[in-house]
Formats: sequence, C-alpha cells, structure tokens
Amino acid sequence: MFQHILVPTDGSHLSQKTAERAVAFAKAANAKITALYAKAPVGHAENYGDLIQPAAIQRLISGSDGKSKEYLGAIKKLCKEAGVESTTLAVVSDTPWEAIVKVAEDNNCDLIFMAKHSRGGLSSLLVGSQTYRVLTHSNIPVLVFRAPKAHASHHKHHKEKERVGEADSEKGSKKA
Repeated sequence: MFQHILVPTDGSHLSQKTAERAVAFAKAANAKITALYAKAPVGHAENYGDLIQPAAIQRLISGSDGKSKEYLGAIKKLCKEAGVESTTLAVVSDTPWEAIVKVAEDNNCDLIFMAKHSRGGLSSLLVGSQTYRVLTHSNIPVLVFRAPKAHASHHKHHKEKERVGEADSEKGSKKA
C-alpha cells in the first residue's frame, strides 16, 4: 500500500517514539523512509550588525547542524537495525509544516507519519499545530501518531487498586 514514508522529527521524545512506530510500520509495509529535520534559519552575521558576535552566530549554525545530524542519525540507526531502506534530509525553513509538505511532494512520498504534540490552551491557539497545518495543506495522506498518556494508564491502575481495596474492606466488615 504505502511505499515511501516521510518521517519528520523535531528531536523530542515523542518524535523519537513516533520514529520507532514509523519504522515498524515501514518494515511491515516493505516501505522506505525519508527522515526530515526542518531547522530554523540562523542567518548571516551581517544581518545582526553589532548585536551578536560572528563567532556566536557560527556556534548557533554548527549547533543546529549537530542537532540535525543527531536527530536524523537516530532514525537512520532505527531503520538500519530494522532492515528498512532510508534517507535523511535536513532543510532550513521558517515554517516546518510547509517544509514537511514540500519535501513529501518533492520526494514522491505517499504517506507522512508524524507526531501530535499535546499543546493545549493559549499556546495551541496562538502558535498553532504543525501537525494540523500539515493535515490541512497536504494532498498526501497523514498518519498522526499520538503516544498513549503514561499517567492515564497509571491513573487507571491506581483506581483499580482502590476498588480492590474497597472490596476487600467490605468483605472484612461483613465478617465482623
């Protein structure tokens, strides 16, 4: 069904978990993966005048390059371990969602497999969701991975323990 999957990453823990699922999905579908990191533009020293030292700007650029190598390298390693063909791509973009859609189209991807960060409230309203924007602007299908909430399962387990404890105490009071 799907033969070429785009997996964007921002390096977060959720993106890493998403990449793990995407690799398993690609392996099952016998598909290849293109991993993408869209980094923000830093600019040139002359654009900042005397505000920032050129050496500081160079450190920002090299730090950004290091992040992209780290994040994309992690996905490349997952793919290699699973026997999934992969390529990596780092692009510079002010708007990650546009980069994701463009890279998917330019590389003939037939699925975008991405995370949904759970930002809520005002920050979600003001900043918006990159995932939502990809969903609304892409002609390519988008699979949105939403990690199960760890505290939700812990909360459920805690509630079950409380019910068992209540049932045990009711049995004890009936015997008395």
